[in-house]
Amino acid sequence: MVPLLGVPSPKSIHHTGNTPKSTTTMAPIHLLLLGLLTALSTTASPIAPRAGGPTFSPIPENCTITNPLPANTTTPTATNTTTLLPSGWKLPTNFTDTHELYSSYFSQPFYTPAEQALHCQQQCYGFGERGTCKSVLLGYNVPTPEGYYGTEGGELATACLLYDVFLEEGIFVPAPKGQYVNETASNVDCPV
Repeated sequence: MVPLLGVPSPKSIHHTGNTPKSTTTMAPIHLLLLGLLTALSTTASPIAPRAGGPTFSPIPENCTITNPLPANTTTPTATNTTTLLPSGWKLPTNFTDTHELYSSYFSQPFYTPAEQALHCQQQCYGFGERGTCKSVLLGYNVPTPEGYYGTEGGELATACLLYDVFLEEGIFVPAPKGQYVNETASNVDCPV
């Protein structure tokens, strides 16, 4: 064994009486433990998703995606004509208070509506344990909630909203004019 400079070999340490003699026999144990801990801490492990939103996870082919939005309807106007709503459906507050899992709001859509709908569905599929998120609502001109990033809320934005139950057509209520336009609702039904 070649001694390292400045490091006494275990055989050259002599007991002075100030410490228990067992410390000379513990040095190899400490080295062994240090080696094991170093080896364990450098082994590869999966990287956990970080804060910022659910993971976008590709949806398997054995999942069923359905659209529970009510069909566009007509509403009477003051001149007895009808106007086709550009969707304009939202979920009632008591429903969202109970069933909304996650919400994200962004100012400008960076993707086409179809791409954004797919991303919102993929976030639902990637949320928590499989089967936790069951449905999504992607809407444009959705008011941000009060307290959103310290604001008073009410700013119109694109929203991806995730829910823990499947949506049904009868749950939706008409949104105020110009809000929740051109939305997409999807039930993401996947075997667990």
